[in-house]
Amino acid sequence: MTAAPPASMIAALCDGPGAPLKLREVETPKPGRGEVLVKLESCGVCHSDLHLRDGQENLPEEYYPVIFGHEGIGRVVQIGPDTPSAPAIGTRVGLPWLYETCLACKPCRSGWETYCESQTARGVQKNGAFAEYALSPAAFTIPIPDGIDPVKGGPLLCAGLTAWSALARAEVKPGSNVLIIGAGGLGQYAVMIARARGAQVFVIDMDPAKLKTAKALGADHIIPAGPDAGAAVKAAGGADVTVNFAPSPAVWSTIRDAVNPMSAVVAVAMVHEPVDLSMMWLIDGGHRVFGSSVGTRQDMIDFLDFAAKRLLPIDIQTLPLSQVNDALDRLKRGEVTGRLCIDFSL
Repeated sequence: MTAAPPASMIAALCDGPGAPLKLREVETPKPGRGEVLVKLESCGVCHSDLHLRDGQENLPEEYYPVIFGHEGIGRVVQIGPDTPSAPAIGTRVGLPWLYETCLACKPCRSGWETYCESQTARGVQKNGAFAEYALSPAAFTIPIPDGIDPVKGGPLLCAGLTAWSALARAEVKPGSNVLIIGAGGLGQYAVMIARARGAQVFVIDMDPAKLKTAKALGADHIIPAGPDAGAAVKAAGGADVTVNFAPSPAVWSTIRDAVNPMSAVVAVAMVHEPVDLSMMWLIDGGHRVFGSSVGTRQDMIDFLDFAAKRLLPIDIQTLPLSQVNDALDRLKRGEVTGRLCIDFSL
């Protein structure tokens, strides 16, 4: 018999835009109809958490105080009433960015639920996984395969999933040339996934250490960022697919110089500024330019099955919840070559 959850828990709360996260003792949430309560084992620390903490996403005041964190792994410890489809008590599950959607609109009905206009996100409209316990709608709670490390697997739920979905939507095929811009955690997952799909992989980054890591993970060509980077890709065969993980509009000229005719360009990084996109460039080259946001529940199931069967040796550093602000500061200073993950046992 599983013990009842405690009345209170420790969570890292943000009180407003730009405010540091503070550890507090708060009431442990209780699952309602259709929900489960999860005891966290780990939670990855994502650049999106940094953007949210620093106020770059302009969240409404009524969202605060809020608990960030959307790469959580833990076990179901309590099931709400009238929840027949819930994972069983003790099941290890993932708590990703997508909290829930309406399930009734055209994107939801056609398998594109990440574009539901009524969706809510974990760590934004709903409290996230920088806490000892977290709620999750049973319908959006994905079991974690046995082959996934419960402590270091958290980043698979956002960083890995985002790379997987972007490459899937670009229809990467064996023999494709894939250009990955930005060799941080997401880019590193993309290198390995693209290689597994049979692609030749080009990586551009301004950090020599990240380029070295990308090479070790299987990149065929590593190219320092700069005004000649796109031409270097083109000279080596050009890009059939480009995925941008670098949060800067400055990469657009590199992309334009690098691509082959009829290329696919996938925007993933959160770039708010406009770029100089020419309609004639699109017409003459037959290019596709589109965005990709995280991934659906089916994307998650497919990717976790892939990850459970393959070694994805991303460098993941663990830390206690008490150091979550330090972790975000390290991300801000560009000191993290892989991913950071909270280990709730520390």
